[in-house]
Amino acid sequence: MDTIVNHIKKKKIYDDLYDIPWNLFLNKKINKIHSKNINIGLLNVPCGGFGDVIICKTFYDYLKKWYPNANVYICTNDIEKFKTIKANVKNMIRLKETKEEDCPSFYNLKITSKVKFDIMVVVPIAKRTFYVEELKSMIPYANKYNTFSISEYNNDVLGPYTFPTGVGKHNLGIFLTDMNVKKHNLIKSPYALIYIQPPGPAHTGSWGVHGNYCFLAFIEMISKKYNHKLFQVIVPDWIVDIIRCYLQEPQSGTCYTVNRRLKEYTKNYPNLVMIDEHKQKFVIKNGNKSDNTMIIRGDILPKPRPEFISLIKYSVDDVLLTGDQSITDAFSCCSNKIIWYQIAPWKKDFATQMSKNIPNKYFKSYRTSCGTINAINYNPNYKEFLKTFDFRIKGKQIMDAIILSTYYKDNDLLVKFKKILDSSYTINSVINKLNKI
Repeated sequence: MDTIVNHIKKKKIYDDLYDIPWNLFLNKKINKIHSKNINIGLLNVPCGGFGDVIICKTFYDYLKKWYPNANVYICTNDIEKFKTIKANVKNMIRLKETKEEDCPSFYNLKITSKVKFDIMVVVPIAKRTFYVEELKSMIPYANKYNTFSISEYNNDVLGPYTFPTGVGKHNLGIFLTDMNVKKHNLIKSPYALIYIQPPGPAHTGSWGVHGNYCFLAFIEMISKKYNHKLFQVIVPDWIVDIIRCYLQEPQSGTCYTVNRRLKEYTKNYPNLVMIDEHKQKFVIKNGNKSDNTMIIRGDILPKPRPEFISLIKYSVDDVLLTGDQSITDAFSCCSNKIIWYQIAPWKKDFATQMSKNIPNKYFKSYRTSCGTINAINYNPNYKEFLKTFDFRIKGKQIMDAIILSTYYKDNDLLVKFKKILDSSYTINSVINKLNKI
């Protein structure tokens, strides 16, 4: 009882007391018997692209490796997305939508299975704060002792979370994986890879103009750094659109500015050509036949994840990416790379923490995070960073504790504590009631 009271005294918020049943088991030894036949449900409602799906699938793979005798199920309203990433969907449970909406809440979902879960994990929390009451509408036995949550990287806004992921003092790390990457035959080396988001509407602030600047900053850097007779650069379709719009219909504006600076920043490549998604060739500038040539390739992307990771691995040392999943894949497959990162406004803290912990001073600012000519000789070492922020270490410690707390959930002392917690309103009242036992 004293141990529980000591844990309570460390908490400042009442809702944090619900973590104590598993807090008690942190760093305790776990055996196979503790996870045998336990049912774990991963609840996934994807919002946007495939990042949420890949995070869920990766966490599923972790659990299957950590607890091979447990029963782990993915429950999702979008099994088709899991099929797209080649996941085995045989034992997945479909969440049926009762109301058509983007990123539906659990209020508007129904579960199509009678499996009773011992542990439920919402992975990841996206777009809105999660409350267990929302899940109870779909799974009535869900409560604060058997339901847990995983955040997106460095997202403190929608918390609190059981598993705060990302980089920084209070986060558990990123979803690294061991990869065996097969070499692609999509393009010959040497080539560089750019995968970033396009300029957005004005209400997104700096994100609205940052796409163009990001692309040009990286191009300027690699054009000065690499001296190849033929150097190809893979780009997403929106970059092709901006370059092509001026070549097809010359006029002032963004398209003109991008083309002008593109020519200026690629002085080491007098021959500059673009190939669009239809394999049509556009000449941006012409030099002598013997001069260096750069070809901007808009006919490669998009590609399925395995091929995309292969493109990262076999590109030149510098690679420009955006998004939690892309940068995680780069760290996982290619820790020898010099990774440049397009910062979304809502990912500023993620970039700041990477800047501090890698360390990489260029990640401090939008103006340098995509590359800069001042970083031509920059050569990072990610070894300590990846060791410190590997989710598989700290994340497993918490999951072990949750498994143990579930195994011992009928312990007399824990049962009494939960009963007191559910019937009290203040931290002091819980302590007073426990002292009377």
